Amino acid sequence: MRKINLIGGMLLLIAQTSFGQSGALSAFNFLNFNTTSRAAALGGSAIATPAEDVSLIVYNPGQLFSTIEKQFSVSYVGYASDIAYSDFVYAQKTKRFGMIGGYVHNANYGTFNQTDAAANIIGEFKASDNAIGLIWSKQLDSTLNLGVSVKGIFSNLGLGNTSNALAADIGINYYLARKNFTAAFVVRNFGTQLKKFEGGASERLPLQIQLGVSKKLTNAPFRFSLIGQQLQKFDLSFLNPNENGIDPLTGEQKVQTITTSNKVIHHLIMNIEVLFSKNFNLRLGYNFLRRNELTLTEKKGLSGFSMGLGLKISALQISFAKTLYMPYEGSNHITISGNLSDFKKKH
Repeated sequence: MRKINLIGGMLLLIAQTSFGQSGALSAFNFLNFNTTSRAAALGGSAIATPAEDVSLIVYNPGQLFSTIEKQFSVSYVGYASDIAYSDFVYAQKTKRFGMIGGYVHNANYGTFNQTDAAANIIGEFKASDNAIGLIWSKQLDSTLNLGVSVKGIFSNLGLGNTSNALAADIGINYYLARKNFTAAFVVRNFGTQLKKFEGGASERLPLQIQLGVSKKLTNAPFRFSLIGQQLQKFDLSFLNPNENGIDPLTGEQKVQTITTSNKVIHHLIMNIEVLFSKNFNLRLGYNFLRRNELTLTEKKGLSGFSMGLGLKISALQISFAKTLYMPYEGSNHITISGNLSDFKKKH
């Protein structure tokens, strides 16, 4: 009980000192982009998915379980234009420290033209963001698992304009096996900028507080999850300038109405996994905030939806995901994972 109280107090302290920060008004926002296919397919968050999937520990260190020892995953995302994201994650059990994991997260923004004051091209430069993290976890009892991540963050906007930061994540998972029920609480990107961008002011990190639950039906292959995202700020509403001001036709004042229920629902992510077998499953997610921010007024389409599948082929698990931001725009994710023990030759 003392351990639980200590963890609760630590999480509450972090949440209280971080309230009011908004990820949209910060640097290093690539940290909140989901590269791994499983999380992407489930609406952008899989913090309460009780899967033995090493790729998920980047977003919830509390999911670093002993059952994923020697697992690795490689993820790649083809984003808009020349932008690409990639991840490499690995977990290992040690005699002295228990379960540890490590990851490298890269965001490559492509090559840009360098111009002079007269707009003449005089060269090229590249821009990228990187994060390198180390994760440690401890199983507190048969239902609780605590994980902590520390990461160095490095941003290079080209031409010598660089910045770096240090951040930590903390996550706790509660898993009740006999009920097929999971609950998780995560605080991500709690830290500080160590070096400012050239000529810039000190910037916040993209803090993200999440709370999630999931439930698998006992006699059916369905697992449902409900995630609360961006809990560090209550009002995430987008004020559309086209819905505020003077109507040019009628001369009437237009005011966009945002109810309390709207503000609550913008925090929610809903997802479902169809678990046909250990070798094949389907995934579907819906992100209310993404739908609100990115949908087009004249054509909403499937904005906010995401989908994917997982296949096990021999010793490899291959996952695909499609995330839809606007009717004709989205990102494609692929993750390949496996366990090094499965590749050892049998003697």
